[in-house]
Amino acid sequence: MWVFNCTKAAVELFTTKVKGEKRTCVETPPHKTITEAIEQARDGVVFPNRLGLTDVYDTDWHWLVHCISVKRQKYLLVMDYNTRYCMTMLAPKKGDVASFLNDFEGHLYLNIMGITAPHNMVVKDIAESLEACHELGNSAVFYQRSDRSAQAHINDVSWHLQRHCYEDFILEEEEDLLDFNLFTGRIIRSVKGQKGHFYPVQAFLLQWLNAYSSDPEKIITPNLLEAKSYFQHFSLDGLSEDDSDDKTAEAALDELLKSLPAGVAHLGEGSLSQKNAKPKNTNSSSGKKQGVKQKDNVIDFSAYQKKR
Repeated sequence: MWVFNCTKAAVELFTTKVKGEKRTCVETPPHKTITEAIEQARDGVVFPNRLGLTDVYDTDWHWLVHCISVKRQKYLLVMDYNTRYCMTMLAPKKGDVASFLNDFEGHLYLNIMGITAPHNMVVKDIAESLEACHELGNSAVFYQRSDRSAQAHINDVSWHLQRHCYEDFILEEEEDLLDFNLFTGRIIRSVKGQKGHFYPVQAFLLQWLNAYSSDPEKIITPNLLEAKSYFQHFSLDGLSEDDSDDKTAEAALDELLKSLPAGVAHLGEGSLSQKNAKPKNTNSSSGKKQGVKQKDNVIDFSAYQKKR
């Protein structure tokens, strides 16, 4: 179950009016804070409006969703609450929840592939983890709820996004968005209640492998736990300027795309594996999205058409 905790700006994007009637997918949360929701879930408390939506309540995956506009282009910043890894996505049309969920799933898988590609991980193991997530993550709920700590980290990502768009070029292509996510994912973070600092991209991958890998103890190697070794590949421009690292990562990504299981095979039809020839310091005027192919919805949206 994906739980999308939306800021006011995100709620506005997911809300429309049809003949004067307000329609939204955003519901009133049963808990005031995300922390309280997680604690209640660990205690096995299930609320009536959640029955039938998920088999295991404690598998809820909390995300914080925020919407910003940069140079007339709207972006959604979707941050994993636990690891603070943030995926920057082009915002869908107002009220188009189906497109958001399809894009979100595609971006999630592409980010996992982009993170794992430089580390020579076994393609079959990663493909199986993508399939496991695809089978389990087939439902979602939207709440209007924020978190001060996570919002501060989202604001930091927003600052970097605006700087990049104004100083370099507008991010529109999936490959550019992925590079940006990897860059912001290596900004060191800290969270109240946790000792020390951590890197979101590293924590995100370890969380993913623990959740969806059939044998995480085998896959999580010592070098993945070593931050210095882990980040030797990553920088915002490194994947395009360092020929050796770029070829290695691209080859691994191509291999993974070809080996995807049936449930997520549609991801291999995108253009992510092709190098983006767009030069820097130029503004792209095209608003067309490429890379992630739309697939059939896996969520029943009829409940979202009710007046809230």
